[in-house]
Amino acid sequence: MLRLCKMIKKYLFRQFIGSFLSIFLTLFLVSSIIVLFQIAKITSYIELSLYELFKLYSLMSVKLILFTIPISFFITCFMCVLRLSKENEIIMLFSLGYSPRKISNFFSILALFVSSVLLVISIVFMPLSFSLYDNFIDYKRAFSKINLKNNNFGQKIGNYIYFANESKDGGYEDIILYSYKGANEQILIAKNGKITNEDNKISFLLENVTLYNFKQNLEIAKIKNLNFSTLINSTITDIKSFKEYWKDYKSPSKSKELVIYVMLSLLPIASVHFALAFSIISSRYEKSHEYLAMLVFLIIYLVPMMLFLNYHFYTIVITFSIAFFISKLCFRKKILSRY
Repeated sequence: MLRLCKMIKKYLFRQFIGSFLSIFLTLFLVSSIIVLFQIAKITSYIELSLYELFKLYSLMSVKLILFTIPISFFITCFMCVLRLSKENEIIMLFSLGYSPRKISNFFSILALFVSSVLLVISIVFMPLSFSLYDNFIDYKRAFSKINLKNNNFGQKIGNYIYFANESKDGGYEDIILYSYKGANEQILIAKNGKITNEDNKISFLLENVTLYNFKQNLEIAKIKNLNFSTLINSTITDIKSFKEYWKDYKSPSKSKELVIYVMLSLLPIASVHFALAFSIISSRYEKSHEYLAMLVFLIIYLVPMMLFLNYHFYTIVITFSIAFFISKLCFRKKILSRY
């Protein structure tokens, strides 16, 4: 009997994972297209390499995973078990002694595992991805202000017109900077230059600088190092830990994020019994009305969540408890009382 139960669990898992992957990949692909359009808008004001595009997409895909996996799990529970019911395989499992309660326990364990992973993503990895994403955008914006190209006239750094002949190893050589303000005319000639990021500031550091200042007479000055950090500032901040990110969770913006992310993470646990209640059917005598059932449950689960976003833990506990109770009640009335 124990061996038979293991075989049935493996069979159910294979059926579930096949349906889940097809639904998840479809939703993830559609969502990825939307994200790529958002990245395309970003490239209108900053320049990104192919590697940087992939890096930006990877940071944004954390949010995609959090939004697509719970919905995919919810739909899969309906579709997978409903297909088994229509093919009379659920009835066959009942005849082998695998009761509805055992089926619900199997899917409940899956739901618990998925929700646990999603909670870790929402609480720990989401804040980290947000910090990395914001810092990346801030850095690229600051860097774009000194996105210097070789052998191009008309480029500016602050009030200076820039020109350089060549670059090596990410640095710049044979640099000429020209500034003209009224009677004050200056020419800076530097042998080497490089872009640095220190103390959260993007700087253009020149080495071995010769300054020609044209007033009434020509003045020449030698400068070992000249830094343009005062002209080019960025708003790059330190990477926040998830504890720092959530310490002001009662603020309206953080409360909304906390409620949405945690509620989405708990959706598999809250919905699994409801999905089984409307997908375990006798296909000859009844219909599941699965689409209507999915819509009703999502309304029950998501509408209160959206109406009370500012109440953080109270919204999470009350909404989840009500949805979970309704889910268990439907399963008990529709399935356990009949089979």
